[in-house]
Amino acid sequence: MPKKTAEMLLAFCDRDGKVYDYPGMEPAFRTGRRSVRVDRKELIPLPYGSYLFSLEGRYPVRYDRKGDSFETVTGDPDGNEIRALSAFLSSAYLRTYLPAYTEAKNAPMLSLWAYAGAVIIDGEFFVPAMRIDDDPRSDPEIHQNARELRKAIFAVKKRYPENRLVGQLSTCSTEYNCLCARNFFLGRHEAPVPTSPACNARCLGCLSLQEGSGFAHSQPRLEFRPTPDEIAEVILHHVTAVERSVASFGQGCEGEPLMRARDLARAVSKVREKTDRGTININTNGSRPDMIRMLSSAGVDSVRISMNSPTEKYYMRYHRPRGYSFADVLGSVEAALKCGLRVAINLFFMPGFTDMETEVEALRAFLKKFPVHMIQTRNLNIDPDFYFDSIGFEESEAMGIRKLVGMLRRDFPAVELGYYNRAKETYGKGNTLD
Repeated sequence: MPKKTAEMLLAFCDRDGKVYDYPGMEPAFRTGRRSVRVDRKELIPLPYGSYLFSLEGRYPVRYDRKGDSFETVTGDPDGNEIRALSAFLSSAYLRTYLPAYTEAKNAPMLSLWAYAGAVIIDGEFFVPAMRIDDDPRSDPEIHQNARELRKAIFAVKKRYPENRLVGQLSTCSTEYNCLCARNFFLGRHEAPVPTSPACNARCLGCLSLQEGSGFAHSQPRLEFRPTPDEIAEVILHHVTAVERSVASFGQGCEGEPLMRARDLARAVSKVREKTDRGTININTNGSRPDMIRMLSSAGVDSVRISMNSPTEKYYMRYHRPRGYSFADVLGSVEAALKCGLRVAINLFFMPGFTDMETEVEALRAFLKKFPVHMIQTRNLNIDPDFYFDSIGFEESEAMGIRKLVGMLRRDFPAVELGYYNRAKETYGKGNTLD
C-alpha cells in the first residue's frame, strides 16, 4: 500500500517515451468509458517484470478537486505535448482499472496488450491491480537463466532430433520468450503442446493471426501439424520427468486444438498406455462438445474454455465463431462436467465491462447452471475503445473488479479463482491468496 500522506501524482510520457510525474496534478483512472478518481486502496507497487507504455495519440486525464471534474492534460508544465502512460502487468496479476485518457484526432489503434492505469507516489510507480494467483511458474524472477535454458534446449533437441514439436517449442522459448515453453525445457510446471494451425473462430484480439486487422500479432501461428507420435513424445517427456506436471493443448501460437481432436485423442491414448502421471489439459474455445467427450475417454484430465463474456451477444461479437454457436460452447462446458473433467473458464476481464451489473448477473446465472471448478481471471489484451465499439458495449453501473472478485469468493466458494492451469494433485486445494 502506498503511504497515506504521500502525494499521488499524474504520470505521463514525453514524445520520446520518457516518464515524468506532474506536480500538483491528481491522476484519474478509467472503468468502461468513464473516468474515475484513484482510490489508494486499489494500488500496489508496480510488479517486477511489468512494462510501461506510452500511449500514442492519447492525452492523460486528471481529476480536478475544485471543480469535481475530469480534465484532459495535453502539455507538460513547459507547454510541450505529452502522452498518456499505461502499465502492462506481469503474469498472475489482475488489473482493476484502465488508464484514463482522451484520444487525439486520428489516434492509432493500440496494440494487443492489457492496459492498466499507473500513478507515481514518492517517485515510485503504483498500479491498480491484485495478485490473483500465487503460483510462481511465470514469475520473471525464475526466468533470469538464459545460459541454463540454452543448455536445456540443446539437451532436449539432441534427445529428440526428429521431433518437429520440440523444435517449435525451442523457437517459442527463445524468439517469442514464451515462459511456458521455457518451463518445458527447464523441466518444471506446465508444458505447452501446440498442435493446430487452423481455427474456427476469428477473435478480435487473436494473438497469433491478425490478417487485415491492423494489429501486429505477437508471434506467428504454428505452420505444421505435429503427428500423434510427436505429440505423445513431448507429453511423455514432460510428465515422466516433472512432479505435478501439466501438459496443455491450445497455445497462443496456434489455432483451435479441437479441430485436431482425433489426432490428439490418439496421442493422449499413447501416453495413457504408458503412464497415468501428469495432468493433460486442453485450452479450447469449446466449439465441439462431441470432441470434448472423445478426449475425455482418451485420458484428458481437464479442460479450459475461453470466453470474453457469459452473454451470448457479446461472446459472438468478440469471438466471431465460424461453424459453431454459443450454445455449442455451453454444451462443451456441460459435457466436460458430465465426463468428470476438471473444468475451468478462461474469462477475459475488462474493467467496466466484466464487472458491470448486467455482466455480473449473467456470470452469476452461468455459475449456478454450470458449477465449474475454476475461473481463470485473465486481462484482455486489446484496445479498450476498439473492444467496446466492436461488441456494441451497452454500459451499466460497474461494481469494481476487486469487489467482483470478493463477491465470487463469497457466493461461489467452490469456484477457485486464479491464473494458471492446475495439476490434478492440487485439485480442490484452492489458492492461498485472499
